[in-house]
Amino acid sequence: MEIAKGIGRLFMNPLLYVAILFCILIGYRRVINERKSFNRRIHWGMYEAVYLLKEGWAMALIFSLISIIVGIVLPVEYIVLVTLVMLVGVISFYYHLASAAYGFAVAFIAIWLTYMYDWSWSILGWQFDATVMHKNLLISVPLIIALVLLIEGQLVRKYAANNASPRLQTTARGLRAVTYLSKRIWILPVVFFIPGGAIPDWAPFWPQLSLGGETYGLVLFPVVIGFQQRARKMLAKAFYPQVGATIQLLGVLVLIEAILAIFFPIMGIAAVAVAFVGRALISIIYSVRERKGQFAVTPQDAGVVVAAVLPESPAEAMGIEVGEIIRRVNGIPVKTETELYEALQINAAHCRIEVLDAQNEIRIRQHVIFRHDHFRIGLIVLK
Repeated sequence: MEIAKGIGRLFMNPLLYVAILFCILIGYRRVINERKSFNRRIHWGMYEAVYLLKEGWAMALIFSLISIIVGIVLPVEYIVLVTLVMLVGVISFYYHLASAAYGFAVAFIAIWLTYMYDWSWSILGWQFDATVMHKNLLISVPLIIALVLLIEGQLVRKYAANNASPRLQTTARGLRAVTYLSKRIWILPVVFFIPGGAIPDWAPFWPQLSLGGETYGLVLFPVVIGFQQRARKMLAKAFYPQVGATIQLLGVLVLIEAILAIFFPIMGIAAVAVAFVGRALISIIYSVRERKGQFAVTPQDAGVVVAAVLPESPAEAMGIEVGEIIRRVNGIPVKTETELYEALQINAAHCRIEVLDAQNEIRIRQHVIFRHDHFRIGLIVLK
């Protein structure tokens, strides 16, 4: 009961509620931009908020189990700094800078510099000096960052493309094209240990346990992972898994360095630096790559290009995907959105669509259309 009470009261952490608020704002802004481009939203405005915890809870549980088994102990001052850095990243609304790896890395660098130069400073009533830096941080922080990167990469691989928001853009030749922006926040409630002596008198409810003669407290900390990346040259379903795999590769590299830090503590500093610089380079490199070259989704002479598919629509049930080209509807060739709509009305009860996919292979898709279905069967096309 004491553990349950302590964990429950830890939800007083402001980072949790700021993340929820800004997650709602992400959905609000997304809907506004989708209506501006296509006069219709693609996903429900609360999509990001609904999946804020849902998509990452299993990974948070694994993270917590590893933390408990390994016995990761973090000074409460370090947790305060991580919270502040993550708050800045979330409030900035620029989620290239909101990876949880940055929060843990920047807080570590601040404490390490305080130790190196024997500084003393305070923030929000918390005192920071050389004693905060403990050699265990050289192992525990790189391990945390490695796990965060591995989880972030998996979340990006699996979910970033799901609601990548289409935006109309004009090409250099004056044509209309579509780019896709994935902007997400995930929260991972993770358990960490803190030294028992760091528990203030005003928190007598805080659960404590004794291990090896030492007393520790439990912290359920909301690890906030922010992500933002735009796809242009590649389709979203191919682009975001590639970005996620690269993030995971960086996580593996940092994990190897974290293990080496057990024997050579100096490797812990190198691991944090590699994580910080590597994550920044991933964002920069993929952003630069996607700003150059052709657009993946542009008007085609072969037919009507699919810019988006509405969730739970006949088009989704037929397996029609973004970037594919609709050549014929109910046996009639279509070149424009108007022709597509007119062809759909020919057979209001049943729809037969000929699609050219990304591999230039022709597929035939059929579906029964019901009265309550969207009159365009859930297709958002590039005019």
